[in-house]
Amino acid sequence: MNGLRVRSAVANDLVAIIGLLADADLPVEDLNERKLSLFYFAESDVGSAGVIGLERHGHVGLLRSLVVAPSARGQGLGKKMVDTLEANAIDTGVTELWLLTIDAEKFFRRLKYKTVSRELVPDAIRGTEEFSNLCPGTAHLMVKSLR
Repeated sequence: MNGLRVRSAVANDLVAIIGLLADADLPVEDLNERKLSLFYFAESDVGSAGVIGLERHGHVGLLRSLVVAPSARGQGLGKKMVDTLEANAIDTGVTELWLLTIDAEKFFRRLKYKTVSRELVPDAIRGTEEFSNLCPGTAHLMVKSLR
């Protein structure tokens, strides 16, 4: 992972983050500068490498929008971004991480996330824009305990 860095997103990253998410067909409708504090941005010596977001809702969190740019794949960056997000979640009192995915279920299963029924989702996650409007009902719901 030479030259790959993961850091908190800043205002100058907004266009790159929206570009990464849009290129991966992930939701961008609710993104703005106010929400940038939810995201971690990965960059390399040659530019944008990835993005991942964390919405905190008390002791539960929603992992959203993990993307690794095609030029940065195969170097462990996806796992590094998830590890960074999980460490921050733990530091801020999150004990459970939830996510919705259409096509990354196998990746998250390797990181100890479990697929669960939508009936089990906590109200805090059910009320998020991503769960209620942005992700299709066919997306896999997954959870991981951080305890």
